[in-house]
Amino acid sequence: MRRPNSGDGLDIKQDIAARGVEEMKSIFKGCLAVGLLAAAIPNFAFAQTGTVKLGQIEAQTGPNAIYGYMSSQGVPIAVDEINKAGGFKVGDTTYKLDLIAPDTRGDPKEATIELKKLLEQDKVKFVFGPFLSNVFLTIYPYAKQFNGKFLMLGGGTRIHDYVGQPGNEFLIRTWNWDAGPKGFGEKMVDYLIKTAHPKKVAMLFQNDSGGKVLGDIYEPIFKAHGIETMTEYFEPGTKDFSPVLAKIAEFHPDYLFPGYSDAALYDIVRQSIEGNYSKKFFLVRGSIGPGLKNKDGLEDYIVYVPKDFEEAEKKEPKVKHFIDAYKAFYKRDFPYDQAPLCSSSCYDHVYMLVAAMQKAGTVDDVEKIRAALLSMTYQGMWKISFDDHAEQVFDFDIVHLRKGGAKEVVHVEP
Repeated sequence: MRRPNSGDGLDIKQDIAARGVEEMKSIFKGCLAVGLLAAAIPNFAFAQTGTVKLGQIEAQTGPNAIYGYMSSQGVPIAVDEINKAGGFKVGDTTYKLDLIAPDTRGDPKEATIELKKLLEQDKVKFVFGPFLSNVFLTIYPYAKQFNGKFLMLGGGTRIHDYVGQPGNEFLIRTWNWDAGPKGFGEKMVDYLIKTAHPKKVAMLFQNDSGGKVLGDIYEPIFKAHGIETMTEYFEPGTKDFSPVLAKIAEFHPDYLFPGYSDAALYDIVRQSIEGNYSKKFFLVRGSIGPGLKNKDGLEDYIVYVPKDFEEAEKKEPKVKHFIDAYKAFYKRDFPYDQAPLCSSSCYDHVYMLVAAMQKAGTVDDVEKIRAALLSMTYQGMWKISFDDHAEQVFDFDIVHLRKGGAKEVVHVEP
């Protein structure tokens, strides 16, 4: 084997040097090409991604889960759809959503613990819920300490007493109010008078903050229309309503106005019919379910329903999309009786919040996002806007059941 002479060694070195120069030229050309592409497409070189955390404090289980169940079902669907579509863009950054949704079981103490975790540990700036007034009243003193640092979008009735007040800018109430010119309760009473002309109405509510506020709202409304009222309260967990129903029967009301949770309403309606205490019902909280279950025994069942999904599915593409998305996401039948409560802090509201971030040009400045949110009208499953007190206004249905299950649906635009 021949050993290389000095000339061979020089040739090899020169060849290596030449190849090095060519490689450097190639690298330089590549860098130049990338630079030119970045200049031509500004976002190419600086594409950024981020995450926006959403919190939720609703009762997913427990006796009052009706007021948190549908919200806790609808929000994850919207989050999933937005993320699978690639997220949403604000400025030069594309964001995806991260939902943190513990089950409070309707327990105010548990809700307080979970809210502390969301705000202090997870640094969440947007919280959906609560719908339950007793939960809200418990967490409010703590939540108020973070005013200006996060937004709470909840449907609780008692939020009405605090929303729009100085120092409570963190609050946005995601349900319509009962009283006032656009109040759904006022319009419900108008419908009752127009169709039934009652002289007396007996109210039977749960003895807690939610029940007491209903009495405070509706006694003046009925009085203003010249309708005599009687108001009774029952303790949470009551199963036998016959004593209080018998007392109410002595008042001889034209309608029984019970509330506010289906957990109690099923028993109240059934026992009232079976005991022949009252067979005519008027409801502004609860669902159509108790009426349908007792359709052969009742005479009249008039109920506020944010949306009759069975009827809307046939006519409204966005409603049909949501129903189909629900079935695909959860792999089960759609809960038509519970679905109307998706009108509060639910599917539409996630899309509204994202649109507000885009309009405000930020995902961090809650003041700007709040202003953008309150200024918009969003056409989703509902037409949603907010009044001057940061309280939601939206269209709804009145469902009127008659003996045997005959149903009439009246749509109301506030």
